[in-house]
Amino acid sequence: MQKEQKSFQDRVTSINQRAEVAASKATPGKTDSIWVRLAYPGSFIGAFFLGAFAVFLTRYFQSQLVNVPGSGQPGAQDIVGIGLASMAGLFVSMLFKGKQKEFASACTLGVLLTTFTYHNAVWAYPESFEQVYGEEWVEFIQSITKPSSIYFFGNTIELS
Repeated sequence: MQKEQKSFQDRVTSINQRAEVAASKATPGKTDSIWVRLAYPGSFIGAFFLGAFAVFLTRYFQSQLVNVPGSGQPGAQDIVGIGLASMAGLFVSMLFKGKQKEFASACTLGVLLTTFTYHNAVWAYPESFEQVYGEEWVEFIQSITKPSSIYFFGNTIELS
């Protein structure tokens, strides 16, 4: 019995010594800087703003190609804008080869939110939008929408 306890203690001591040797050889964990840790959540914010910028850009292209959209189907501009902005966002996400699903979701959220609330910026800064899009386009947007609202495929939902 004494011999068995001694051999057991020898094995425990041997295991502890090997664990200490292994721990001393292991490289210490590297702590990342604050900028590296903030890069991941920052990419979501960047993707959201990328989606919003894609809507601004597609609306600009639409205004240059069509000028003032026809009033027969007011939701058509939203559908085209969502499609073009989503394609632009997906194209950029493929270029970055990052977290595709998360990036695309944040980008799509930016596209949708901007598409349905874009006119509020037109109401807030009409002079700036007239310089970019033209006076006719701004008047058209103000005629079909109301300030502080959501414009959802031709329907205006007032928030205040």
